[in-house]
Amino acid sequence: MQNSFLAKSRIFVSFGRIKTIFLSKPHIFFISGLGADHRAFDRIKLDGYEQTHLPWIVPEWKDNMHTYARKMAEPIMNAENPVVIGLSLGGMLASEMTTFIPQLRVILVSSIKSHEERSNILKLGRAFPIQHLMPPNTMQRFTFMWELAQKKRLQGDGKHMVEMFKDQNDKFMRWAIVNAPKWRGKGDESRIAHIHGTLDRMFPFRRIKNAIPVHGGTHLMVYVKGEEVTRLILQELNRIEGVQ
Repeated sequence: MQNSFLAKSRIFVSFGRIKTIFLSKPHIFFISGLGADHRAFDRIKLDGYEQTHLPWIVPEWKDNMHTYARKMAEPIMNAENPVVIGLSLGGMLASEMTTFIPQLRVILVSSIKSHEERSNILKLGRAFPIQHLMPPNTMQRFTFMWELAQKKRLQGDGKHMVEMFKDQNDKFMRWAIVNAPKWRGKGDESRIAHIHGTLDRMFPFRRIKNAIPVHGGTHLMVYVKGEEVTRLILQELNRIEGVQ
């Protein structure tokens, strides 16, 4: 695979002359899920691409999903051929970004493209928004229960994931669990590829439209099935490069 600084070229015939247009390889931006950071993508290997992991920005309480997406998108706005790989909540934000970044391509993993695909959990959070009453450090108090529930599925990697979860900013976590259920956005599906696990309980597969299935994949498949998810992402990147 070519290095990220190498350009692709196409030859077009224009007014009887041969014209060569150089297009750079996509610049990959990663946005992780709620309770996660760059470590969630440790098993996604995309050699040959320029890659940037976008850290969570501490939001203002007045932010909604759209205004927060605009803040997260600042490093992307001037990138050439940007592609965002969004995981879970990060995918929702990436989908929202397609509404104001016309050149953006998005690959969702274990996420949703619009409010129409949201799960019952998010619907309940919108109908009964009691989550804003949670006291500080609430999310960190769930880490022990989460570790016990996921220990077998993570195949010995639970400590790595729980440490990542504990490191998250509590203000961001509280903002996210209040605002994610309120999201009513809908991304430009013509520029979104969607990779989704058939056993995802957070966002059930039956609600997802036009997804590339990962059979047996759960909400944590980006880590548990990293090799398979990598292969599917590379397929989509090749497709994106082919239609530029």
